[in-house]
Amino acid sequence: MEKITADITIIMPSYNKERYIVQALDSVFAQETNYKYHIIVADDCSQDKTVEIVKEYQTKYPDKITLLTSTQNNKLYRNVLRAYEITKTDYFCVLDPDDYWTDKRKIQKALDFLQEHTDYTIYVTGTEMLLPDGTKKDFLKYNKVINSSFADFLNDKAALGCTLGSTFRNVVFKHGLPDKMRNLESDTMERSFRGDTFRNILHLHSGKAHCVPETDAVYRITEEGIWQGISELEQDILNANIFKDLWLYFDKKYPELLVKSYKISNKINIDLLIKLSEIKDSGKLKDITEKLINLQLIFTKNQDIINKTFFKSINLKYKMIFLLYKNLYNKLMRKGLI
Repeated sequence: MEKITADITIIMPSYNKERYIVQALDSVFAQETNYKYHIIVADDCSQDKTVEIVKEYQTKYPDKITLLTSTQNNKLYRNVLRAYEITKTDYFCVLDPDDYWTDKRKIQKALDFLQEHTDYTIYVTGTEMLLPDGTKKDFLKYNKVINSSFADFLNDKAALGCTLGSTFRNVVFKHGLPDKMRNLESDTMERSFRGDTFRNILHLHSGKAHCVPETDAVYRITEEGIWQGISELEQDILNANIFKDLWLYFDKKYPELLVKSYKISNKINIDLLIKLSEIKDSGKLKDITEKLINLQLIFTKNQDIINKTFFKSINLKYKMIFLLYKNLYNKLMRKGLI
């Protein structure tokens, strides 16, 4: 494959998106920018006319689109991995084919900022959501400029964006696909590493994120969406696994990530667990139950790490109360009063 000569790569992972991909592609080709861009469409064996549509655009824009096809469906992670492997431009972003951009200067603004501010790795804008009934409303909106670091993220103070609102300095894939993304050590990592949370944190680890109070893209809500198409219980389990898997990805260096996973897992309340009894699909029920059990096993095994990190994060007043309580409890135990 010839080397892609451009400043930014727009990755578009597709599967059966003939109804929407034209609008997504047109929103890219409408860009008014002095930066060179290239689109990589990674198609996961679509059964509709998606590939035919992309080939028509290749004819119209022969130097602007690379089409990766497949003879079998490999699911989102393995599909997008193919695009990451050949993304060697200085910058990149991901635009799903059922979403689209609304600002013709989106690329120009993002790259202007990242070119000037080399300590930043993510440029973030707000987005709208397009509901099935055709109405729009804010999805992510920033009322002011917000800058965030990896330390902010660990302390629950970071502002980050979603897929279509984020542009990245290519500090990861430009130098080759990380071995940990190729050789996954957990069976949940394929789902954990396929979306925007992993992509955001991986790049935030090498720089800062800059969120601006502008809205320039539309997120289309569909039943096929990998997030919208699952239940609240499944969303919580997915998020808990994402942070657990990030903890593993960074070689257990940041216990705060495991604590984030633990907190999300604890959020799963009785009402949600009761819903397990409503799941008629035995395979799905087994999968959810196994994921919950596996998370609890990891938390139990690493309870000391979780407790220490919790203790570090609470303020001095509550630390004093905790220590007084612990001291009083030990005294009562020694006297046989409890």
